[in-house]
Amino acid sequence: MLSESAMNASWAQSTFGMGFINLSGTCATTKLIQCRGMGVYQCEVSRKFQKRPEEAPDLMRADFLARKSVLDQVQHWCDEQDGKPSVGDIYRNEWCPILYDWEVAKSSAKKLRDRGHIIFTDLTLTRFLSVMCFGPKGTTCGHESYEDDYATIAKTNAHRFLCLAKYLYHDENKPQWIRATYTTYGEPLPPEFFDFGKPTTDSNTHIWHIPIEDLIPSLLPGEIERIDNLIAQSPWTEPPPASLKQEVMGSKEDRPEITTWKYANTKTGAVCGNCGKTGNNKMPMCSQCKLVRYCNKECQVAAWKMHRQICKASQAKKA
Repeated sequence: MLSESAMNASWAQSTFGMGFINLSGTCATTKLIQCRGMGVYQCEVSRKFQKRPEEAPDLMRADFLARKSVLDQVQHWCDEQDGKPSVGDIYRNEWCPILYDWEVAKSSAKKLRDRGHIIFTDLTLTRFLSVMCFGPKGTTCGHESYEDDYATIAKTNAHRFLCLAKYLYHDENKPQWIRATYTTYGEPLPPEFFDFGKPTTDSNTHIWHIPIEDLIPSLLPGEIERIDNLIAQSPWTEPPPASLKQEVMGSKEDRPEITTWKYANTKTGAVCGNCGKTGNNKMPMCSQCKLVRYCNKECQVAAWKMHRQICKASQAKKA
């Protein structure tokens, strides 16, 4: 298994377009930049789910199977449309999964509620599908009691992802909409989710269609700072105009409360960028890029030889 510092180097290589795509990457900013620079097909993650659950150590078995079920359902729908006229102007009725567990930017998710699940894109990178996979009935995460919270998380993360796409894709092929839903293990996606000819919001079937003009600004200032640091390392994405920040920036106070799903506010762990040990979000952070944390000063010094490729490239482009 690669150390975190080695993964940092691989991540830097992928950001700079050196031909490496990490299928297990959780940084939505990096993935959207790669999609623009390297093409959607290079970035799709369905290959990960052609393996056995045991071969995906970053996912629990139930989570793996839940995501695989969603990918299979969307692929089945695409296959059924093969040879048929496009629905609306959806390009060739093709949808590629590019993320299965994401945070807005590297190390930005502080709580479990801050992480999204599956994101599909069409080949134009202007329309997206978002699916959240929650726990099965009859378990400690049973969805009957938490339905309102599940809906809130699904909608909130859809707005956050569309804000990110708007911020990154500001020059051409601008995003048009995102369509969101959620499911529980063993339950199929609602058929209405694929009815793109009727892009309406339907809370009864847990479907939310969000056009870009209805977008709620919801990126936090700290997330935007991390996004800017990643943009600074990319040869494919230009920094957005300063005015765009105000169009996508929200605040913690604007985010809805999650009251009944107790796991939503579970704090996510941080991983040391040198030794790979899991800690918490109070671990010292690199003060320049704010993308990596370390156990202590010794680990930060030890990782600098690899990590400086990221930091120095970021600072040079900003200058």
